Amino acid sequence: MKKYQKRNSRYFIEALVCIFIGTVFSVTLQFFKGDVLDYAISGEIQKTVYYAVMLFGFILCEIFFYYLYDRFSSDFVAACTGELKKDIFTSIIRKSYVEYKKHPQGEYIAKYTNEADMIKERRFRMLPMFWEILFKIIFVSAALFVLDWRIAIITIALLTTPLYIPKLIEKSLQNEQQAHIQAVENNLAKVNDWLSGFEIIKNYSVEHKIIEKFKKVNDTAMEKMLKDMQLGNLSGLITTLISYLSYFVVLICATWLVLKGDFSAGDFFVAIGMIDQLSYPLISLAGITRQLIAIKPACSEMEEFLKNCEETKKESSQKNFCKDIRFDDVSFTYDNQRFILEKFNLIAEKGKRYLLKGPSGCGKTTAINLLLKYYAVTDGDIKIDGIPLETIDSTYGIMTVVRQEAILFNDTLRNNLTMYQEVPECRLFEVLKSVGLERYACTNALDRVITESGSNFSGGERKRICLARALLRDTDVLILDEPLANLDPSTAERIEDLILSIKNKTILVVSHQFTEEKLDSFDKVIDFTER
Repeated sequence: MKKYQKRNSRYFIEALVCIFIGTVFSVTLQFFKGDVLDYAISGEIQKTVYYAVMLFGFILCEIFFYYLYDRFSSDFVAACTGELKKDIFTSIIRKSYVEYKKHPQGEYIAKYTNEADMIKERRFRMLPMFWEILFKIIFVSAALFVLDWRIAIITIALLTTPLYIPKLIEKSLQNEQQAHIQAVENNLAKVNDWLSGFEIIKNYSVEHKIIEKFKKVNDTAMEKMLKDMQLGNLSGLITTLISYLSYFVVLICATWLVLKGDFSAGDFFVAIGMIDQLSYPLISLAGITRQLIAIKPACSEMEEFLKNCEETKKESSQKNFCKDIRFDDVSFTYDNQRFILEKFNLIAEKGKRYLLKGPSGCGKTTAINLLLKYYAVTDGDIKIDGIPLETIDSTYGIMTVVRQEAILFNDTLRNNLTMYQEVPECRLFEVLKSVGLERYACTNALDRVITESGSNFSGGERKRICLARALLRDTDVLILDEPLANLDPSTAERIEDLILSIKNKTILVVSHQFTEEKLDSFDKVIDFTER
């Protein structure tokens, strides 16, 4: 987390300067209070008014510099948090697909939301406050020595006792916070999973079952949060009790000095004001120290997460495809027991169409995923233009994949088609017409916002939008994974004709339901049921 603090050190330094000046005014005005009281008691009106005006001026200055401190510390917290969240999102996006799928989506969301916000509250926000309190303690302690060294020593000795409490329970604080973070991650992962299957839950009328399951994971998360809070509350209670006990001891000592004649009424007033100024900061400092100690493991874990992603080698993608893609005796197993693919062979020549057909689970999608380097082959070789696939970092440069699920973003139709690249509008119109979406080939339609998951378009339209997006990318190889799934016969037939009308591309279609009469339009049909 130090790199974020360093990058935004300007705001931090500005906040420190303001709190330094504000604290000087805050401590100095305590002496003016005593002067006003002493001169008022002695009947010196002119000096009373003078010091009252000075007191008022110093109060205004204190308020102004504390306002500036709040502004700059808020800038510091917002900037650090913004950069942390940007790095979390960037790190997630830059993961390989296989690496990304190792963890549930809710876990990533938890890092971006809960963990980042916890670090914001318990680290970034606490740092300026720590220095604010520290300045206050130093200046008030120095002022107490100016007033009377005996009061200063007694006050500092007694009021600093609560600072040791967080250190004594450091391990417990960290353990409870880690348990809370893990419970929240699990909760978010489950919620994300259930919301992804919202239609199924409604269709099977199992809302009550899901609510019961949610209640269990939510109760666990809240229980961990409560334990974390209760430990903090207990630490705060002990700290507060010790502080107030110390306060009364110092108060008795100050009263004794008044009775002894060493203190005037004004001095007593100043001493009590100083003790008040010191008592609350010391209680706060104990709380801040507790937060900084507790958040350490979460910060270390976040740094490790970001470090691992930063160390990921930048992938170089294959850019050219000239001749063919070859599968030579390719075998693959997930668990080193049952082979999904065994001795699979295929030569896919540039510019030709290939259909991989067969029932679900026969290995046709696995073959595509091996080509995309989502997994490494167990045995055999895959080569692109004679180059072994394992020597290529990524095949995305020459391939575009359209999956069974039509993935659309909550953005305009234009941005969903172009994927934020510069594409002439006339080209968009041309591709939309080629996939049978003539009605959207106009500027107004392109600026139409697609709602979440494309719910304001029909299933067939969503499929065709995804196909149009793939055609606009214009790579040499186009992979269509179950393009006819979940479509009515009429729409499926239109999609088949669209696929077969695509020219000048190597097309790999994975489907178990392509119309038999159209199979001759493929250069080769690989039937996985015959293997």
